[in-house]
Order: sequence, then structure tokens, then C-alpha cells
Amino acid sequence: MLLTYVIGCLALIIKPGPDLMCTLATALADGKARAATLMAGLVLGCWIWILLLTAGVASFFADHPAVMSSIQIVGVAYIGYLAAGAYREAWIGLHHGGADTLHPAEAKGWRLVGRGVFMSMSNPLTILFFLAFLPNFTKEGAGISPAIQTLLLGTLFCALVPFIYFPIILAADSLRAKLLGSSRAVAWLKFASALMLTAVVAVLLSQIRI
Repeated sequence: MLLTYVIGCLALIIKPGPDLMCTLATALADGKARAATLMAGLVLGCWIWILLLTAGVASFFADHPAVMSSIQIVGVAYIGYLAAGAYREAWIGLHHGGADTLHPAEAKGWRLVGRGVFMSMSNPLTILFFLAFLPNFTKEGAGISPAIQTLLLGTLFCALVPFIYFPIILAADSLRAKLLGSSRAVAWLKFASALMLTAVVAVLLSQIRI
């Protein structure tokens, strides 16, 4: 049962989604340090959702779709803001160049972690997904309560995320490193990042039910 759960988790993590696309976009635009820091925030936000699920909060979002939609709209607006900034940086790089485009951006610690948490927490569909997925792997009479089983399984899911994300981050950063000598090439990477974020916005908008 546990092996089946792990395989299912890995399949779900590998599937391209908003979190993976945002991480990839960050790796291409700003390098592995910022992407890894953002990933840490995304995983932390996911784990907070697991805590809320364990506490029984998931039913609140299921019963109040308007609240869920409002949170989603805030999240979409924020990612749209990030996309607009990436388009602006790409435009500046393509038309004006600049030395700043030749160097990797520095990771900004907890501020970037907070961005990841916000992005993860602004998608209530995450908790609804876990609400449907995790109960299939909990057992009555297992010696620990279903709530604790849910917490442990959810924590395992979060722990598996870096094993999928890190190789993708490193591959994207490797591509970026090869192009750092050209400000124009870096600008195109910024543009690719902006397009990915735009795709995330489109996907999230399609999921909002008002």
C-alpha cells in the first residue's frame, strides 16, 4: 500500500502543474538558488494545507466555494503580476541590454520562501485534491488515528517533491548558465519564464468557479 502511494505521489508531482511551472520559470529566469528557495516555500505551503486538512478545515472550502474562488483570484492576480514583471525585464533586456542581465539573481531568503507559501496557499484546490486522494490510503484500526495517518502521508508527499523538482531546477539552471554570456539570450530566457507564468495564470483561471 505504501509503495502504491509513493508511486502515485511521484506521478502526481511529475505532472506539470502551477507549482512546477513556476519553479521552472524561476530557474530559467533567475537561477537555481532562487528556484530552490521558491520550491521550499511551495513545499511549506503544501504542508500547511496538509495541517489544515488534518484539522478538518478542508470541509470549509468544500462548503464555501465563493471563499475558495476569492482566494484563487488573489493567487492568479499575484502570478499575473510576476508574469508582467518578467515581460518587462525581457523587454528591457531585448531592447536596451544591461549588465544586470548577465549575472544570476541572488536568492532573497525568507521573502522568496514567503512568495512560495503564498502561491501554494492561494490555490485551495490543493487541499481539495488531498481531501480526495489521501483517504484512499488511510486505514481504520491501524493503531493511529486517520487524522495522524493523513498528516504522515501528506508529509511524505511534501518530502518527495524535491526529488522531482531538484533535477528539473538543475537542468534549467545549466541551460541558463550556458547563456549567461549573452544579455540577449538571458532576455529570451526571461521571456520564456514570462510565457510559463502566463500559462499558469490561464490554467488557474480555467479552474475558478464563480
